[in-house]
Amino acid sequence: MRGKAISTDQVASRAVICDVDGVISPVWPDVDTLPWRDVATAGNVFGPVLVSGRMGERLDVLHRLPDVSCWWLTSWTSEMRGSMVGFPGPEWPVVKEPDPNWIPKGRAWWKLAAVELWLDTHPEVRHVAWCDDDLRGGRPAAVRRRFASRGLEPPLLIAPATSVGLTPGDVERLEAWARAGDSKLDGPAATPTISRAAG
Repeated sequence: MRGKAISTDQVASRAVICDVDGVISPVWPDVDTLPWRDVATAGNVFGPVLVSGRMGERLDVLHRLPDVSCWWLTSWTSEMRGSMVGFPGPEWPVVKEPDPNWIPKGRAWWKLAAVELWLDTHPEVRHVAWCDDDLRGGRPAAVRRRFASRGLEPPLLIAPATSVGLTPGDVERLEAWARAGDSKLDGPAATPTISRAAG
C-alpha cells in the first residue's frame, strides 16, 4: 500500500517535492565519493539506506519556512520512512499515487499524473521545486509543458545522479529558490540540474 496523503494546515505557495531512492538516499553509491561527509545508515530496505543527517536537517528547515512546504512523492510508504533513523520529513505530507485507471493515455509516468491531480486540489501552490532522479529524457519538457498549461511558473527541476542523490549544491539551489519569493530565480530553474558525483 502506498503512503496516504496527509492533510496539513500549512498553506504555502511554494512546494518542494522529493523522491526517496536516488534523491534522499543514493542507490548503490561509492561511499568514498559521496559529497556529504556525514552519510550514515538510516535503516535497511533491500540493502542499507544511506542518508546525510545534515542534508535532512536543511530540508526540514525549508519545510518550516512560512511560505514553503515539502512533500513526498515516492513509492515508499509512510511505514517504510518511519522505520528509518535520522530520516528527513517525518512531518511532510504526501502527494498520493493516482489510480492507475485514471492516468490518461500518453501520460504514462504516474508521478506527473500524481502532481497534476495534487495541483488540482492545491490551487495555492504557484511555485514547485521537484527533486527526482527520474526527471530525465523527455520528462522535464513534459513537466514544463503541463505546468505552463496551468499558468504556473517554470518549476525548478533537480535530477540527481541515482548513485549520489541530492548534493550540497542541489540543496543550496533549493534554499535560494525557497527564499526567492517571486524573483527571477524561477525562470532558469526550468532546466533540470543533473547532479554528478564529487571527484
